[in-house]
Amino acid sequence: MFPSLKGVALALALLTWLDVGAAEAQERVTVTVQWLFDQKHRLEVTAGTEVVWGDPHFDRVWFPAGADTPKVERLSGGFRAMFAKPGTYRGAFTVTGGGHATSDVYGMVVVVKPRSQ
Repeated sequence: MFPSLKGVALALALLTWLDVGAAEAQERVTVTVQWLFDQKHRLEVTAGTEVVWGDPHFDRVWFPAGADTPKVERLSGGFRAMFAKPGTYRGAFTVTGGGHATSDVYGMVVVVKPRSQ
């Protein structure tokens, strides 16, 4: 191998290793309206988890503004938020369709537990 190609190969191997490590550290949990109702509006995840409210029946998802409050982003067909720190996060959501009116606001609790070492 040429010296410059060795460096590129080493850099690619390092990036692949870093990417695998990041994937192991982050989880993704997808919830639906029905699942959230079945779980009595409570969700437990570990720190570093991305929660996706992946159901087109979610009309809005939010948490009160604050320094440690996760930022909710709208996606096509749902919402997402990253829960980086352990704690209990109280938020709310509204739904559309399925017999639920958008004017009804439902509380939700996301409990984020520390990641095991």
